Amino acid sequence: MGNKLTDLRDTRFILYEQLNVEELCEAPRFQDHSRETFEMIITAAEKLAVNEFEPVNSAGDKIGCSWQDGKVSVPEPYREPFKKFCEGGWMNMQEHESVGGQNVPFCLHYACNAMFFAANHSLAGYMGLTHSAAKVIELYGTEEQKRKYMMPLYEGRYAGVMDLTEAQAGSDVGAVRTRAVKNPDGTYSITGGKIFITGGEQNLTENIIHILLARIEGDPEGTKGLSCFVLPKIRVAADGTPGEVNDINCSGIEHKMGMKGSATAVLNFGDNGNCIAELLGPERKGIQVMFHMMNEQRILVGMQGMAQAGTAYLHAVDFAKERKQGAAFGRAGTEQAAIIAHPDVRRNLLWMKAYTEGMRALIFYTMYCMDWETVTLNKDEKQKWHDLVEILTPICKAYCSDKGFDTCVKSIQVHGGYGYCHEYKVEQCARDSKITSIYEGTNAIQALDLFGRKIRMKKGVAFTALLNGMKATVGQARGVRDLSPYAAEMEKGITALEYLTTELLAATAEDDSFLAHSWASPYLEIVGDVVLGWMLIWQAVIAAKKIENSNGDENYYTAKILTAKFYASSLLPAVYGKILAIRKNDRSLLQMTDALFMQS
Repeated sequence: MGNKLTDLRDTRFILYEQLNVEELCEAPRFQDHSRETFEMIITAAEKLAVNEFEPVNSAGDKIGCSWQDGKVSVPEPYREPFKKFCEGGWMNMQEHESVGGQNVPFCLHYACNAMFFAANHSLAGYMGLTHSAAKVIELYGTEEQKRKYMMPLYEGRYAGVMDLTEAQAGSDVGAVRTRAVKNPDGTYSITGGKIFITGGEQNLTENIIHILLARIEGDPEGTKGLSCFVLPKIRVAADGTPGEVNDINCSGIEHKMGMKGSATAVLNFGDNGNCIAELLGPERKGIQVMFHMMNEQRILVGMQGMAQAGTAYLHAVDFAKERKQGAAFGRAGTEQAAIIAHPDVRRNLLWMKAYTEGMRALIFYTMYCMDWETVTLNKDEKQKWHDLVEILTPICKAYCSDKGFDTCVKSIQVHGGYGYCHEYKVEQCARDSKITSIYEGTNAIQALDLFGRKIRMKKGVAFTALLNGMKATVGQARGVRDLSPYAAEMEKGITALEYLTTELLAATAEDDSFLAHSWASPYLEIVGDVVLGWMLIWQAVIAAKKIENSNGDENYYTAKILTAKFYASSLLPAVYGKILAIRKNDRSLLQMTDALFMQS
């Protein structure tokens, strides 16, 4: 396994054996790449993560960010790794050469990102938002905006920030009150405030470029009246030279459970009447513009949950192999055995292995779909890949962030009392990962997106395509003698999901929407459970074919098969209990009034 950040053997299995990413190199976009260049990139990313990011992780957690007189200082040890990240071209490696990128496939880019986030979640967070800000300016900005802001963002000289949340408008984006008034020169004066702004103020970069949602004076209430703006901390002239400091005041930073090295700022705009921004994209199309930034972030957040789970699992395995407690099961005597020999510990480890490897495959597969959407010229094929990305995005974000945190908690349990102490990394993994189920749209919002929009998209065509993909893999698994009974379990799960979906859609059509929508989160978890099983049985089919000519990898392939079997027989059946709970159609939720929640 090498490092304790991520299992690179498993990463390579997904990329080269499950997804066959080398086929992407046949497309003109990726024609300059090969497995050799991919390996060079993975090796370089591992070196940067292991040697630069990880060593300052604990220090950054202990030092944290500090605020004084409106200025925020990030942990000083972050400076050198951040500089090396930017100098290495990692910020926009997946972008086209015309904007300084390296045309690297998205799935490979995410394989590298997983290492950076596993090594140092707080530090890596500054990079993710910066890329998203640059990308949305590339897509929607004027030529002047691209000259002034895009390249400095892609180069990491400027940092990017998404200014969305307000005290009264968290998940309810349409309630945004920040106002914009058009000036005679075409710029806009901004007044208002934002909270929970990751990287909203910091001293890592020359400038901070805020991508901000606000309502132009006179525009309608709700999301349809929102516009998107580019708001620099330091104004930039047309030729790129810095000007005066904008009227943005950071009134404080949050003191959080985790991600202590990431500055989460409270921002006030226009206290002195001089906060100047530029319109980004068309007026009243701010949600459409911002969603390009948000959707990229949502898959990235799912990957963050997976990354923390991956490193927590590796630490748990190492600890379980070294920690001795009690005699081995079924053996008399006083000689202590490593705790990996104990049944409950082993079950916890296999549970963690199944979810970690399944999540990794799901995230990389989603980015692989995005790669094919980018390069294919066939209109129908492009639409198919796009639809898969659309329907998998809320699953990646919500399911992987929830299960990522659960995996970190399991790792603490394997460590026992040591896992609860700062000296062991897994407690920080749990603290850092918890935010992933909350930011970039809470997981309840993702569930409503899946249930309310994505499964209905194009009259269910996208959801049907997902089901058909899973059924095709199960068909292949049925042809493998050792996997046939487990393929049958998967088939049962897929069929149960299909029937449940039909029933829930009918329930909303029959105007029992409140109760049906209360099941959105359990429904997303059920979909995630089945999709994860698909990833694992797919891997098992490949492993079964390769095990005879494994060239020393027999243990790895054997473990792949056993992991899929364990999941299909021991974990997947839980979906039937979740489905049964929904089908009971219990009305107590509807009968529970507000007053009944408060008892004196």
